[in-house]
Amino acid sequence: MEDLRRKYGAAEKRYGAGLSSRWIGLLIFLMVLTVHVPLASAAADWDSALEQIHTLYSDYTGLQTALKSESARTQTLRKQNNADLKAINLKLKAVDAGLLNRLKTEAEALKKKHAPLLEEYTSLSKQISAARKAGNLKAAALLEIKRNKLKAAAASARSEVKAKNTAYAEARALTAAKLKPAKDALAPISSLKKQITAQNKAASTVQTERTEADRRYKAAITSGDAVAAAAAMKWSYARMGELRTFGQQSYVWEQKITLALRAAEAKLPK
Repeated sequence: MEDLRRKYGAAEKRYGAGLSSRWIGLLIFLMVLTVHVPLASAAADWDSALEQIHTLYSDYTGLQTALKSESARTQTLRKQNNADLKAINLKLKAVDAGLLNRLKTEAEALKKKHAPLLEEYTSLSKQISAARKAGNLKAAALLEIKRNKLKAAAASARSEVKAKNTAYAEARALTAAKLKPAKDALAPISSLKKQITAQNKAASTVQTERTEADRRYKAAITSGDAVAAAAAMKWSYARMGELRTFGQQSYVWEQKITLALRAAEAKLPK
């Protein structure tokens, strides 16, 4: 115990009287569990590791706090961007929706109405060709009479269907032209989201490494292994640095998405 007291006094002198009670408790805990380290080199390694933990501790906890804060900031912006993108897409779909739906319905109804007549006319034409090919001119003539009786009605039906389809196509083209500026403004978002997704996969791997390092750090603290604790803390700290870089880049991309959304909103048809 006398040796323990000397170690405690040395630690107090080394790190200063300003150490928190929690930190001093940690020092005592680590000292107690390593009182019986037999070799001077091991004791030196232990002291060096303890010095490393002491030096890095504030930056380590500070980086943890920064990561949480910056991650929350990015998540908030991403949530808002997703909501805004959804709202803009709904507005785009609503442009001329009533007109387009009516024209589409009318075109489909007219096509269905005239389908039997046009199918009969087409069938008669095929039968005439087959009869002529077979040399049956009598049958071909009779079929041609039937077809010709329908010719004017079939031509009128085709004209009506074509007119409706043309009106629908032209309306769609006009609507597409109205929407193009806003859609062009939204175009970069897809690429930005792909970049974010790819980076998130890389960040997930780094986060797994950091979690494992944190587990080793806590285990080393529990067992009083200062050397292992210092190594794990440094590894975790390095991984957090990578995660912060990833997070800051994601935030930059989310800001670009925000700018694209604002540009698209400004170009929505009035």
